[in-house]
Amino acid sequence: MSFANLSWTAVLAGLAGLAAILFALQQLRTRYRDVTVVTTLFWKQVLDEAPVRKFRERFRHPLAYALILAICSLVWLAFAEPRFDDAREGTFHVLILDGSAGMAAGDRFQSAVTELERHVSRLPRSRRQVIWSGAELRPLLNPGEHELLLSRRLERLSPEASPASVERLLRQLAASPRGDQATSVVVFGDAPVRHQVLELMPASIAVKRAADATPLRGNTGITALGVSDAASGAWDRVDVLVDLQATEDRGGTPIGDVQLALNGQAVPAAAVTQAARSGGRALIVSDLPAEGGLFTVRLASGDSLRLDDAASIRLPTRPILKVLLSRSLNAALFPVLDVDPGVTLVSADPDVVIRRAGEAVGGDAPALEFVGAAVQPQAFLLTHPDSLDSSIVFAQAVTDIGLKQIDAMSLAQESGRPVEVSIRAGSQWGFSVWEELLSEQYNFTRSRAFPLFVANALRWLASTPAWYPYVAAGRPLVTASAGDPARVVDASGRAIDPVGVEFVPPRAGELRLGGGDRTLSVSLLDPGVTVGSRDAAMERASLAPVDLSPDTSLATWLLVLALILLAAEWYFFQMGRLP
Repeated sequence: MSFANLSWTAVLAGLAGLAAILFALQQLRTRYRDVTVVTTLFWKQVLDEAPVRKFRERFRHPLAYALILAICSLVWLAFAEPRFDDAREGTFHVLILDGSAGMAAGDRFQSAVTELERHVSRLPRSRRQVIWSGAELRPLLNPGEHELLLSRRLERLSPEASPASVERLLRQLAASPRGDQATSVVVFGDAPVRHQVLELMPASIAVKRAADATPLRGNTGITALGVSDAASGAWDRVDVLVDLQATEDRGGTPIGDVQLALNGQAVPAAAVTQAARSGGRALIVSDLPAEGGLFTVRLASGDSLRLDDAASIRLPTRPILKVLLSRSLNAALFPVLDVDPGVTLVSADPDVVIRRAGEAVGGDAPALEFVGAAVQPQAFLLTHPDSLDSSIVFAQAVTDIGLKQIDAMSLAQESGRPVEVSIRAGSQWGFSVWEELLSEQYNFTRSRAFPLFVANALRWLASTPAWYPYVAAGRPLVTASAGDPARVVDASGRAIDPVGVEFVPPRAGELRLGGGDRTLSVSLLDPGVTVGSRDAAMERASLAPVDLSPDTSLATWLLVLALILLAAEWYFFQMGRLP
């Protein structure tokens, strides 16, 4: 047996407290004091107005005490609400409420909530749990909690601008099953669940869908929004791709119904071209300035789902990098730098300097230096400021510079010594490379990786901010270039993205970045939400409506028994058998 509202300790403590308090009250008895009166005409009034209560030395009327203790105990137990779980039925029930963007269409969400509340009331409280599956996964009702709490919590919830997360929740349940205990998982909503995910579930977990949601009709949405290098080749310009899709019953969206804006200003129609795509169409916006502006797309016409009618992305900032090249390295590196559109060669005040070790050219600017192999054991030596953590800088630098793409095995065979990458702390950013790698003895300068290696090294030394080609809810943030990726922070400025793991924005909205007031605009770009597609394999996986049996509560019977005892006490009092 368990209790829905109280623990066993609280129930026993309450019963003991009632017994003690009622026992003390039973010791109070009315005693009369001697009062001198002028006439006996006021005797009755004195009896009414001059009672005195005090403890007696002897306990009397045990029947009255037993009755009042039984009545109060029954009321206390009814408040605790005992539950007898059927030992023959040990199934634990997990009810999942889908709170993703697709549930915002029509009355999908309200219908799911109504059915969920009806099913919750039919389950044993100690063997059921309700979980919200929206942008985040969190419990709405834990085992033992009263279902009234669920109604209160649901009042503050509505579908979020996020892709479906039911599959992620099912993987977590599969990874941590309740031993051999049978678990019934019921999904309330229309979130897609692929057959491959259902196959991962252990035999003790059965997945069902409570009911099929109304098919999505009459919807058009933005399903892709990404940035790429400008096809014109201009370094300080970018192109933007906008992908639109619609449900089968809805025709194509005229270009006049799509509003494109950069920093609130409409994009000229001459910069927009159309392209047909399978299941929809795409718009390509060419040669937008790469100055960190906010590009926004909106669909003017209303449809059945509004959460996918607007999207935005922050364009990158791509400044021209000023590089000072030592004359001693002109022959090897000038052709590479000359074809890099993001680099301009200067003779003073550089962002980065390229020189041989020991040269004074460039002063204290971050330097790409070439040093003899006899002087430096490592083929590549990174230097970072003392204030930074070496392990974090090293992991990021290897990725940003592209050192993993270098054919280290070939270089080691040609040099006759191991090719190593190391890092150290210093006063300034620096990158030292074997000078011998520039000679004709090695194939390094003739390889396809060499121009990219030089370009990435210069941008890493200059701490050029990394930019993101797309930012979508439910997809990892992946940078498109070498540079320093900003950390995602919360309102208080604390980093919330784990080190070494790509951050996944949970919902559409604005993400704050560390190191200033920069933000990233996250959009809902999910074809499954826009067209309302569900994997047909899930329908064949026997996701039938759940059949739940009602659970009988003892609280009502306890209150009825308390009323019967109260009536019995009143009867005995009327008969003069109780004081």
